[in-house]
Amino acid sequence: MTVVSYSPHLLCVHPSVPAGTVKQLIALAKSKPGQLNYGSTGLGSAPHMAGLLFAQRTGVNWVYIPAKGGAQSILDVASGQADVLFNGMLATLPHVRNGKLKLIAVSSEKRMPALAEVPTVSESGVPGFVTGSWQGILAPAGTPRDVIVKLQSEVARIVRVPEINEKLSQQGAEPIANSPEQMGEWLKSEQARWAKLIRETGFKLDQEPATRRTRGERR
Repeated sequence: MTVVSYSPHLLCVHPSVPAGTVKQLIALAKSKPGQLNYGSTGLGSAPHMAGLLFAQRTGVNWVYIPAKGGAQSILDVASGQADVLFNGMLATLPHVRNGKLKLIAVSSEKRMPALAEVPTVSESGVPGFVTGSWQGILAPAGTPRDVIVKLQSEVARIVRVPEINEKLSQQGAEPIANSPEQMGEWLKSEQARWAKLIRETGFKLDQEPATRRTRGERR
């Protein structure tokens, strides 16, 4: 029916990782193929696909560590069990601010107003790189057209309320509230984009996951 908002990822590393920019991270990963661990919320999740796309676009080779949710993947990197992650802003930014994670870039098309000083992955040497998670509303198949139009119109009205719009932006979400037709076309393009990535990389959900490090095993 409508995509309410879209939340890009934050690209972060453990503070001990000697990289402060996207280009430095790429160079580091290429100098240590297969040695950097990438933490994600689980195989096939949006953050995992972001890491897979980044690796494909840049030619890096890192090992994926699936976790049981975003909180665990953040903990894996913050505690040094993994090196790198892409994850949503709302859950990740507090750990950046308390020094547990080092923020390198955001995966939005343009810089985020809430993090205006942080460059995008796209402007940092990986043009067109956009990843994130979407929040939307769907209706059951067969819902009358006039009902769908009415619901989408009401969602759009709410999203345009300045307080709501500002709150979404502060939480790292871009307000959208597009039409049902626009949502349908966007979903088709996203399905095609990620299906192409999976085909080209040969990714399989049943691949053997990496094991977490013990505390004495940092690089």
